[in-house]
Amino acid sequence: MSKNEKHSKSKGDEIKEDDIDIGTLFTLIGKGISSIFKFIAQVFQTLFHWVLLLILFIRSNFRAMALAAIIGGLLGGIYQYVLKEKQYESSMTVEPNFGSAVQLYKNIDFYLSLVKQDDTERLASSLHISPEEAKSISWIEVEPYSNENQLLISYKNFIQSLDSNTVKLIDYETFSEELPIESFQYHVITVVAKDKFVFDKLGAPIINSIIANNYYDKVKTTAYSNLITRKSALENSMLELDSLRTLYKKVLLAESEKESAGTNIFMSENYSRTKEIDLFDKYMFMNDQLIEVNEKLITENEVINVVSSFNSIGMKMNKWHKNFAVLGFIGGAVFILIFIGFRGLNKKLDEYVA
Repeated sequence: MSKNEKHSKSKGDEIKEDDIDIGTLFTLIGKGISSIFKFIAQVFQTLFHWVLLLILFIRSNFRAMALAAIIGGLLGGIYQYVLKEKQYESSMTVEPNFGSAVQLYKNIDFYLSLVKQDDTERLASSLHISPEEAKSISWIEVEPYSNENQLLISYKNFIQSLDSNTVKLIDYETFSEELPIESFQYHVITVVAKDKFVFDKLGAPIINSIIANNYYDKVKTTAYSNLITRKSALENSMLELDSLRTLYKKVLLAESEKESAGTNIFMSENYSRTKEIDLFDKYMFMNDQLIEVNEKLITENEVINVVSSFNSIGMKMNKWHKNFAVLGFIGGAVFILIFIGFRGLNKKLDEYVA
């Protein structure tokens, strides 16, 4: 056999071996994918089987569950509407400025700790109400008011101050989860009490406890002074720009009245118009800034603004998930379901032991 024949034969064997290896690889991949799909199918079949068993179990014990649910609902209803003391709730929405949200949350946590400790004397002293009224308060909390639109606007304003590389590291979900409470504009204070007339007396003490902080008072005074200075500077600058605009108009009118017409006059007119447009743009920009300053003078005139105060009379608490009639109805059905399930399991265990 010649060298060429041997070389061609060995080369052909290598090609066949490569084909076999690639074929084996694809076969293994196919088997792996098939195994994954079979596993997923088995999981769904098992879940479906257990769901069917649960449905069959509920159907076979439906009468007992319905009876237990009715009894539980009746007992819960008797407690909710006959035995339990009526509770009322009301809320106040506020807009803290200068970072005073931190103090707001700290104060509300303090009030709540006094409620949990039944320290009515100190709670009454802090809120300037009678001990009987303080004793009627069963819960007080504060939470930020937020919705999807507000979070999106906050995220947009946040990423505008960052470079493109940093923006990639912080997505919307991470931002919304890590957003500190003081970054929210509005906060809702909710109070639950047995006395429906106590709410009207709580707004002023809560707000005054924050205003009494000397730090926030100094920050407010400084910020207000800066805003007044900025407003005055903007108004003076706008007056000067308005005078310049009037001057350019006069120059343009004088140039147009000249008898000689040519390139120089056209260039002068075009130049004057360009300057007038630039001055107008600057004037409008300063006007927008002045509007922003005026808005801040209103919203930041106080350490904390009250957007909506407590109602003079509290509203009855009627949330379904806190209604004992509903809880008793659900609890009765769940209890009998668990009881029958454990009894059946115990029977199976006895049979297994025997």
